[in-house]
Amino acid sequence: MSGTWLVPRSSLLQALPSTSNGSGDSAWAHMLIWLLIAVSIAAVLGPLLSALPSKQQRAVARYRDRARQAGIQVRMCEPQGVPPRLQIASDGALVAYGRRLPKISAAPTELWVRTRTGWEARSGEPVPGLLGDIQQHIDVVQLDAEYLQVFWDERGGEAAYEQVERLLDPGELAKLTGP
Repeated sequence: MSGTWLVPRSSLLQALPSTSNGSGDSAWAHMLIWLLIAVSIAAVLGPLLSALPSKQQRAVARYRDRARQAGIQVRMCEPQGVPPRLQIASDGALVAYGRRLPKISAAPTELWVRTRTGWEARSGEPVPGLLGDIQQHIDVVQLDAEYLQVFWDERGGEAAYEQVERLLDPGELAKLTGP
């Protein structure tokens, strides 16, 4: 059925405006064909391109892979036990990066929250100096006898990720628990 048109070709060409030199029919037909091809390609490529990860999504995947390689667990959960008096500074979703502590650890249970006015402890005790240097992206640090978790928004680039990794370093635990 090659060459068969649903609409007679002559009526398509008659509907097209012609140019003064008489060869406008074929030029308009070619232009319409190329326009139809371009629209078809865009219709196919549009959804494919929107499925590619963004720069931020690639960075988050990189952070999570690095964390897993360093023995850090990544969990999608909200911080538990934050008292109402401690309003978390950011409104965004937080992701928990955590590390299981050695069984011999005698770490006290504590929760530090970055509020709009700065870091505060659930217990009311002074905040460790290690947390005072952190101004954004990390919002909650939770410590109990078995686990240390850092809740952050996975933004802020390499510098923010390195702060998370530093807080989860077992060697830094003494700086969180005090002398």
